[in-house]
Amino acid sequence: MDNRKRKTILFLGMALFAMFFGAGNLLLPAFLGLQTRTDWVSAFSGFSLTAILAPFLAVFAVAISGNYFTDLGSRANVKFAYALALINVLCIGPLIALPRSGASVYEVAIQPILSNAQPVWVSVIFFGVVMVLSFSMNKLTEVLGKLLGPILLFFLAVLIVPALFIGSEVDLPPTIIEDRFYVGFQEGYQTMDVLAGLIFAVILIAGAKSRGYTHVNDRIEVVVKSAIFAAGCMLLVYGGMFYLGAHANVEITNLSRSGLLLHIATQQLGSNGIYLISILMILACLTTAIALTAGSANFFERLTKGKLGYIEGIISITLVSVILGITGVDAIIDYASTLLNFIYPVTLVLILSVLLFGGTIKNQKPYFITLIITMVISFIRVLIKWFPNEEVFTQLLEALPLARFNLEWVLPAVLTFIITCFALGRNLNRK
Repeated sequence: MDNRKRKTILFLGMALFAMFFGAGNLLLPAFLGLQTRTDWVSAFSGFSLTAILAPFLAVFAVAISGNYFTDLGSRANVKFAYALALINVLCIGPLIALPRSGASVYEVAIQPILSNAQPVWVSVIFFGVVMVLSFSMNKLTEVLGKLLGPILLFFLAVLIVPALFIGSEVDLPPTIIEDRFYVGFQEGYQTMDVLAGLIFAVILIAGAKSRGYTHVNDRIEVVVKSAIFAAGCMLLVYGGMFYLGAHANVEITNLSRSGLLLHIATQQLGSNGIYLISILMILACLTTAIALTAGSANFFERLTKGKLGYIEGIISITLVSVILGITGVDAIIDYASTLLNFIYPVTLVLILSVLLFGGTIKNQKPYFITLIITMVISFIRVLIKWFPNEEVFTQLLEALPLARFNLEWVLPAVLTFIITCFALGRNLNRK
């Protein structure tokens, strides 16, 4: 590998790490470590599947399918691909992830330092910066990979490395929760990185192309190796954060996620620890918000065939995010969980089925029918949320295997794909 390609992979990987590492990635791991204590490795393993491996597979799946998420979804149905992509973009863009970033900056980074700060002005300033830094799609990976990404990783090291030595002196109490692996698996959903990975892959591919890697094999190599580098960074950072939470010398009673990080930071830096957490939260939210805004605007430009231009899309997305971001983190998480329980399984099934069988099964029907069945199964949780007093939906869900682990969609998806393939027989390779 030549030196130029090596440098490209390094800074694109750093850019991808910065895109992925948002508010949830900063707050969740340490808190899960605190909850699982002696069994933090088990929770970390489950978390790694949905917060590291699955996002990497999402990037890989898009890279080998073409240039966009819709290229991946077209393996099932072109119209379905655009509909699924639209739902994904709305979830990780202006409806959930972006407003949550703005709300997290206010509640975790600004309010503890400036108690009189108004959420509306914090939201306006934050998304104003996001808007300006998102205007140039071509310079996005430069800003994230060469500037903001390394700064974010540096401050994470400032938090994690010293605390590793402090934590080694703490006797771990037993865990307070059961099913540690599956709790970590489910909490990885909250990072929304699988959905984001489908959009970030587009930015990564564009970054590789802008540096001259236009041939398919070269482009895939650069994108995949960059994703591996980013996954390695996430593995180290998440592992460190889990360790910090598990070894934190603090009681869990009434302790918030941000409160735990603040406790860990003040152990090392005293009262200055609050500023470290503030910087980390701002950087984590800023890098992710820039990538999500740019990726969403790029999608809407293609969806509308240029009628909504990239710049107009950036402005529209940030305006919506400002308004929703004022509602606060708790309100956003409340409605986000329902949408995520529906869209996550469908997206995972699409990614895994294409990666496992895309090279041998060309017929669209197994993918399409399997995705429809997965959507129907996943929609049961939405119905439970909408109609909490109707026991029939709860009973139906509980009758499905693995429902207690939020994996009720797995067995129906596998069986549907197998049965459809057998039914098609010799027509499996006909598109």
